[in-house]
Amino acid sequence: MQIKHKIILWFASLVAFILLLFSVYVYSTYTRFRQRAIEDRLERKARVTEQLLTLQGTVAGSVITSMPEQVEWVYSPTDSLIYASQSTNDFRPDQAFRERVRRQRLVRFSYESPGHLHPKDGVALTYPGQAPSPDGRDFVAIVTAYDQDGYQRQQELRDLFILGNAVAIGLVLLAGYVFSRQALKPLIHLINQINAPETGRPGFRLRPDNPKDEVGVMAQAFNDLLTRQERLVENQRSFIAQASHELRTPLTTIKGWLETSLTYDSDTDSLKRGMAQAVSELDKLTALSNGLLQLARIDDVDARIDRQPLELLEIVLDAADTLGQQRAGQTLLVQVSDGILQQPDSITLSGNAYLLRTALLNLLDNAVKYSDGKPVSLSVDMDTEERVRIRIEDQGIGLKTGEEDQIFLPLVRGTNVASIEGFGIGLTLAQRIVALHHGTLRLLNRPGGGTTAEIILPLPIGAGSNVI
Repeated sequence: MQIKHKIILWFASLVAFILLLFSVYVYSTYTRFRQRAIEDRLERKARVTEQLLTLQGTVAGSVITSMPEQVEWVYSPTDSLIYASQSTNDFRPDQAFRERVRRQRLVRFSYESPGHLHPKDGVALTYPGQAPSPDGRDFVAIVTAYDQDGYQRQQELRDLFILGNAVAIGLVLLAGYVFSRQALKPLIHLINQINAPETGRPGFRLRPDNPKDEVGVMAQAFNDLLTRQERLVENQRSFIAQASHELRTPLTTIKGWLETSLTYDSDTDSLKRGMAQAVSELDKLTALSNGLLQLARIDDVDARIDRQPLELLEIVLDAADTLGQQRAGQTLLVQVSDGILQQPDSITLSGNAYLLRTALLNLLDNAVKYSDGKPVSLSVDMDTEERVRIRIEDQGIGLKTGEEDQIFLPLVRGTNVASIEGFGIGLTLAQRIVALHHGTLRLLNRPGGGTTAEIILPLPIGAGSNVI
């Protein structure tokens, strides 16, 4: 169901419900008013008979009947019928009813009458008469009538409500249709733009009628999404082109060595040298392929990674120990600030231990690779009460100005790396892992030469409340 149809139905249903409540209230109020009015009229009719009672218990005259099917009875204190306006009637006031009237003094009642759609109404009351009865009993006057005019007006009111509500709901549906079309006009305008032929062209953006209303905000969000998608597509194209080039280079080299060996190498030593070169290039190809696969896996990971409480120092020291095993003889200086050591509890953060360790190892390996054997330092301290900072500093070739962000792209390396081996994947992988942990990674030129890799990671709420 379209939104405009939902708006029409909800709008019409709400108005119809309000109209129904109002109609029921007015109709029920009128019904109670009609009932009260006819009972008051009947009571007045009954009290008129008091003026017609005589000392002998007879009626001096007759009662004027001004209501449809009005009938009156008067019973003496001895329970004899002393007056009846008609000889026959559809209501029979038996002795039990008359005793009830004498007990309650005033009784309002209604009863079903054959041939009538609605019940008849009646009032019965007592009179002491001009002379008290010896046994203390009173006269009983009973009046019944059919409220034909009242029921007719009630029927007309009901028909009026039915017809009026039907017309009102029809008008509401029409107004709802016009209102929904007007309200959804900005959305229809955007839909027409999306369905236009030029939608698929690069640089296409939605143009809302009013950039400040909700539809305009949605269009801006959609445009931002398009921008991110275009950037992602461009990065993917660049990545595929660069990956193809990087994979083609070792494959070409391997093919060249093998062809040379097959063509020119006739002794065992020459064949071994050729095969050794091919194996070396295969190792590079394997490392490049593993890096590309690992980067692809990270791209598929979203914010719902397997997060566990992690001790920060344990992760950092584990990465430092692994580097020491991989780079024997390399000097690595590890420093932990007083702000970390003096915490009453160990600093913990939420994340994935394997991924964080991988990011730190990539940064440490880069620092060692570009330092040419010079010492590398690793420090951990509190950035603020809510964040922790990890710094990896080397004394290598540093960064060229303007390349601080570019080298985070996959398969992109600095222009000053010269002959240092690498594929341009480690920094990209580290940055995306840090981003998955809601942190930031940036590279800075170190005063005196070299590069500083700075990681800022957020801590759980309350974890750093006692920073000294």
